[in-house]
Amino acid sequence: MSVPDNRRIYTVTELNTLCRKTLENIEPGGLWLKAELRNLKIHSSGHFYFALTDGESTIDGVMWRNIAAQLGFKPENGMEVEVFGTPTLYEKNGRFQFSVSRLIPVGEGARAIAFRQLKEKLAAEGLFDPEYKKTLPKYPFRIGVVTSATGAAVRDIVNVLRRRAPYVTIILRPAKVQGEGAAKDIIAGITEFNDFDDVDLLIIGRGGGSEEDLWCFNDEQLARTIFASELPIISAVGHEIDFTISDFVADVRAPTPSAAAEIAVRDNDELLSVILGSYDSIRKNLKQYTGNYLERLNSVLSRPAWLEPLRRIHDSEQRIDELVVFAETAEKLYLERAFSKINTLIGRLSGFGIERTLRRGFAIVRRDGKIITRGNELQTDDLLTIRFIDKERSVTVIE
Repeated sequence: MSVPDNRRIYTVTELNTLCRKTLENIEPGGLWLKAELRNLKIHSSGHFYFALTDGESTIDGVMWRNIAAQLGFKPENGMEVEVFGTPTLYEKNGRFQFSVSRLIPVGEGARAIAFRQLKEKLAAEGLFDPEYKKTLPKYPFRIGVVTSATGAAVRDIVNVLRRRAPYVTIILRPAKVQGEGAAKDIIAGITEFNDFDDVDLLIIGRGGGSEEDLWCFNDEQLARTIFASELPIISAVGHEIDFTISDFVADVRAPTPSAAAEIAVRDNDELLSVILGSYDSIRKNLKQYTGNYLERLNSVLSRPAWLEPLRRIHDSEQRIDELVVFAETAEKLYLERAFSKINTLIGRLSGFGIERTLRRGFAIVRRDGKIITRGNELQTDDLLTIRFIDKERSVTVIE
């Protein structure tokens, strides 16, 4: 067999290049494949290598680092997918492969997979464990809020706090709550409150929206910031049916922003009742303490050693008188200070809800400007001032 003089002789590299160009132009722009992922390997460079199979045939697949970084979730072996890309040839060894530029899970959506994978990862690390949940303070006086300054969430939170606990100071740190940069903005807000340490607890969240709107609250770095916060955090994202990673890692999850405000504080009337109860308890304890002290003093005075020598008696009588005066003075001073502080607190708190109390048919009784809470504090001919909802009246105690 003769050999043509004008024959074209290819190198192996030229042949592989020709085959690659031919393959890449079979379907200009690329084509879609439906297959199952197998033998997934994530290289240290960030490239994904895997096999695509339909059960009968298999082709090697590759997703380059710049594409893989935008995927949003980690592909899994056995996952059924639709992939878009270009058939090509790896010229160095002549290996036929499919270069993937898009990968879509069939069935479970990409966001659902990303959510599930992150939830499983953080749960395995212990970020959701109850033992790490911080207890909310019973009576917070300063509450930080990280949310949009113009959204419905902040209005709902403020309205509930003003109604239930008007004594609370609300500090808003405006933040983006959806879209690009939202997670970083919320992280910055939490970090700032922790750095300044000027509030008792935090509420983070937003009102309802689509899965995409709420997605920033599924950010891994945000979850880790919530977990590391020294301040207790209530997460209130969307509606009751919405759950985000932030909800799982926060110290308390509230179904709505309004519910978060309800959880954060006790009602004003309840707090006033607690303070009045403490007032009565202090009075009883002081009375018991004084009685015990005087009983011990009388016991000492009744001992024979105090009764025998006249000189010793006279000397001791003076010392006893001094002790009695000291005890009475100390008791009076302690009572005055304690009652002054309590009356100040009662005055501050009762002022918030006083009109509502008067409208229910109650009245406020004062003697010389001091509120009277018990009948045994009164004596005949005491001049009293009684405040009703519309005016005050002066009365005299008859008996």
